[in-house]
Amino acid sequence: MRTYVGGQEAVNDAEFTEPADGAEPEMPMLEDFCQLFLGVLGETEEQRAVRRAAAGDVLEELRELSGADEVAMLNALYAERLMNVVPMRNRAVRAHAPWSGKAA
Repeated sequence: MRTYVGGQEAVNDAEFTEPADGAEPEMPMLEDFCQLFLGVLGETEEQRAVRRAAAGDVLEELRELSGADEVAMLNALYAERLMNVVPMRNRAVRAHAPWSGKAA
């Protein structure tokens, strides 16, 4: 026997409750996780402060969960390392070219 909810066949319990909720739950993506801890190019100081505050809250929660959850522990370690990344300067932008023969 097949079960249909709103014209959609429900194969398992999760698919049965999805149409009732109205939408599929969104799963955070790796890019979102990285952007939270690294930031995005061109963000303002205010945006950076808000993002870093949220990242700190998430990191604290991951640390709390890491005692009982190995995945949370690994995510906390990864997040800590992401927060300590320093962007490299663009080597293409220089005051002078070393081969030009002129002093800086």
